[in-house]
Amino acid sequence: TLVSAFDYMRIDANREPDMGYLSEHITKIIDAHPETEIFITQGFICLNADNRIDNLQRGGSDYTASLIGAAIKAEEIQIWTDIDGMHNNDPRIVENTQPVHQLHFEEAAELAYFGAKILHPTCVQPAKFAGVPVRLLNTMDPQAEGTIINNESEEGKIKAVAAKDNITVVKIVSSRMLLATGFLRKVFEIFEQFHTSIDVVTTSEVGLSMSIDNDAYLANIVAELKKYGMVDVEKDMCIVCVVGDLRPCNKGFESAITQALKDVPVRMISYGGSNHNISFIIHEADKKKALQALSDRIFNAPKQA
Repeated sequence: TLVSAFDYMRIDANREPDMGYLSEHITKIIDAHPETEIFITQGFICLNADNRIDNLQRGGSDYTASLIGAAIKAEEIQIWTDIDGMHNNDPRIVENTQPVHQLHFEEAAELAYFGAKILHPTCVQPAKFAGVPVRLLNTMDPQAEGTIINNESEEGKIKAVAAKDNITVVKIVSSRMLLATGFLRKVFEIFEQFHTSIDVVTTSEVGLSMSIDNDAYLANIVAELKKYGMVDVEKDMCIVCVVGDLRPCNKGFESAITQALKDVPVRMISYGGSNHNISFIIHEADKKKALQALSDRIFNAPKQA
């Protein structure tokens, strides 16, 4: 049965999916066709709060599938691609990568945001909030196990590595930052003023380094930051993200990761904001070397007896 997306998919005045409207209308459609086993619909398109044709802004058909699955509390959401699920590293540039059979929702979201192209970051959120598992499968090999994404964690295990290119690092150094209340707020407000999101942040007593992936307003941002201190900009950088169960109680993962990167110059390190992610910023020129070294050390090293 063919179902028009305009009959159930709508965004609200804030341009976010109207989950109440979606749940009510998609349930009515399904209940009206009790003999139908397969429904076919469009992805990405919808109506807006004014009942005009619009779109979901992000995520494409995968996002639509996740929204529908969450709305009807499906047993499982399946996303079919051209690869055997999420791999533990980038198979385009790293040798001997393997599919990851299971990921926690938070792990999948981190990987999607930091460079794993198989899944858009927004696709995970509706399923996560509804507690509906997402399975990534391969259209070229339907029998492959793929990757299941759910709320389960594998204790102490590093799952995968991803990388995000075209990163710019902005550093501000100012003695006025020392013990100054409100300094960080002033800096972040500058980025907000120019609609520029910050990915990774590290601080010291007199310095602050931030990474961005959109440099459209970089000149304006730098001009404003110079009112507070000396500013340095580094382009052609890359965020390398290592994902897994990285809670502080799991000892040893930090040393394994840093040992793998011992021959790679590291510009920034970020850990503690999430129990599932530790991020490094390096030069793009060192990306392949870093990703291969991490795979060799974490995933492909001989198991100790």
